[in-house]
Amino acid sequence: MSEVSDRFLALLSELEDLTDEMSPAEAAQSMDDSALQQFWRQWPDVSAWAGSLWRELNEDLDDYASPASDGVVDVGGSD
Repeated sequence: MSEVSDRFLALLSELEDLTDEMSPAEAAQSMDDSALQQFWRQWPDVSAWAGSLWRELNEDLDDYASPASDGVVDVGGSD
């Protein structure tokens, strides 16, 4: 596995652990001023990046799910 994959999976695991531990409202109430400032400063870019990644990966899945373009349709059970 690549370093990027390792880092990304670790990050997702940490975020998932946090979401399992508390609601968004509880997290917001628990954050100190420094964490809130970092959130407001960094979240728009992080959110945009994550949205772009999702769209990129979704397009890749769409490519794999496209029907074959050879015009031949196999129907099971017929001769």
